[in-house]
Amino acid sequence: MAIVRKDKMLAGYNGNLESVIVHNGADATLEITNGLFVTVGALIAGEREVKKAVLAEVADAGEEVLFIHNSEVMYDSKKFKLADFRIAKGKVARAYRLFNGDIMTLTTDLFVGTPVVGDVLVAHTAGKLGKDASSATAKVKFVVIEDAGRELDPEMDALAVQVIRA
Repeated sequence: MAIVRKDKMLAGYNGNLESVIVHNGADATLEITNGLFVTVGALIAGEREVKKAVLAEVADAGEEVLFIHNSEVMYDSKKFKLADFRIAKGKVARAYRLFNGDIMTLTTDLFVGTPVVGDVLVAHTAGKLGKDASSATAKVKFVVIEDAGRELDPEMDALAVQVIRA
């Protein structure tokens, strides 16, 4: 049900994106939603620009994490809400490089736990953001700057986060 709004992102304007296909760590691809965070590996065999990515975990604290967001174009007339959008298995997704000051608003299903304004977050579990005691060593960190309420979806709360270290 994840819904995302890119409020202010430098990569979107500078074109600093990666084309990725998200895997489960092995060779199986995953169906994913917008708003997840990944670590990017090597080029996929036979591809010129598409790289293999895996969902970020706490153990990836020293790695650069990128933000997944594709344009929400849906061709099935039964699935027309933003909450219905999925990136199919094996399909290429856009992975945005993050920069200090980037701001995005994410529905609460993209967080581990229940963060509040002022919490410092890192890529935590299965590509979602969460608090972690070892966040001091994280290469990419976020701070919750606003409780957006039900601004993105009438059924789910959202929080705005800002990149404070990239």
